[in-house]
Amino acid sequence: MLIPLQDALMICANLVPIGIYFTVLGVLLAVGRPLVTTGSRDYAALALALAGLAINGPINYLLHCRIFPEVMGASAWVGLILYLVIVAALWPRSQESLIVYNGESAVVAASVCEILQRHGIPYTEAPGGWLIPQRGVSIAMDDFPPLSNVTLHFRGLRDRELFEHLQADLASLLEPARARRSVIGLVMASVGTVIVAMPVWMVANHPQNIAALVREVLRSW
Repeated sequence: MLIPLQDALMICANLVPIGIYFTVLGVLLAVGRPLVTTGSRDYAALALALAGLAINGPINYLLHCRIFPEVMGASAWVGLILYLVIVAALWPRSQESLIVYNGESAVVAASVCEILQRHGIPYTEAPGGWLIPQRGVSIAMDDFPPLSNVTLHFRGLRDRELFEHLQADLASLLEPARARRSVIGLVMASVGTVIVAMPVWMVANHPQNIAALVREVLRSW
């Protein structure tokens, strides 16, 4: 039984971004090469992955519940606006962190100390991080061993110079290191490929309808 084209396109819009996110992240973990990225980029990737599901899924469902006025569910743009408001509200916090994929906490900690010493920045080691009183900054470190992820959270005054030094130097110091190939990464990449392939296959079952839809869009232009 074929799924109607409209439903197939909706499922495709919901699942394909998530599948791509899982595939890219899984391949990254499976390769085992350290990668240093900012929290902003990581947050933006996650926001894009959840965009279709959030707009057409939970938010759309809530708008049609009795919790909100009926006028909020009358427009298709309300869900998008709510999602953008949520993303914008959380965006500032994402700018205060560095994320190391395929990194070990001990290696990252040693690298941070070496970078601070290299630039002549006095610091004090504290449980779970470092205190840099002269710059009005503290750095907290936490890790997630199953995915070999280490996150550095910056607290206090925004010191872009220190942030950029750590980002650039961590990348060069960790480049020779290589974590073990992750089985979880291989599983994530496989699941992501299936998630992408399934909705694409459903849409591909409607070639004539897709062609008619494209012609209609071109005529409307």
